[in-house]
Amino acid sequence: MPHDHGHAHIDPQSGDRRVSIAIWANGLLTVAQIVGGILSGSLALIADALHNFSDMASLVIAFFARKIARRPADKRMTFGYGRVEIVAALINYTTLILIGFYLIYEGGMRMIDPPEVQGWTVVILGGVALVVDTLTALLTYSMQKGSVNIRALFLHNLSDALASVAAVERARRSMLHRDGLQEPPKQPR
Repeated sequence: MPHDHGHAHIDPQSGDRRVSIAIWANGLLTVAQIVGGILSGSLALIADALHNFSDMASLVIAFFARKIARRPADKRMTFGYGRVEIVAALINYTTLILIGFYLIYEGGMRMIDPPEVQGWTVVILGGVALVVDTLTALLTYSMQKGSVNIRALFLHNLSDALASVAAVERARRSMLHRDGLQEPPKQPR
C-alpha cells in the first residue's frame, strides 16, 4: 500500500542540516544583538538577545530530540524513542507561552515608564532579526507538518518574525516623532 498522505518527506540528514543552519543563524543574531545593545546602550536589544538565545536553545533541544527519536526500539524502550520529540515540543511550547506572558508584562511596564528608543540600531538589528526568524521559519516549514517538535519551532520563529516587524515599526515611528511616545498626529477631516 502506498505511503501518501499529503506532505513531502525530508530525509533526516537534510532536516538536520536545516536545523543546524537555523541554530548558527540564531547564534550569530544573538551575538549581534548583544554587541548592538552594548554599543547603543539599549537594554531592549540585550533583552531581545537573551530571548534569541532561548530560541537557539529551543533549536538545540529540537535538533537532539530529532536524532534521539530516530533510534530504533530496544529492550528498554520497546516502542522506540519517538516520544522524545513530544517532550521537546512540550518544552518549546511552554517556553513560548512563558515568553508571551513576559512580553505582556514588559509591554505593560513600558506603557507605565517608556524607555528612550535607539531608533536606527533597533531598525537595523530588528531587520536582521526579521531575516533570521523568517529564514528559520522557512527552513522548518516543510518539516513541521510531520513533527510536533519542529512545529513548535516553526510557530516560535514565526511569532518572533512578527514581533520583529512590530519592533522595526515602533522604532521607525519613534524616529519620526521626537518624543517617540506619541502616535502620528491625526489629520483633520
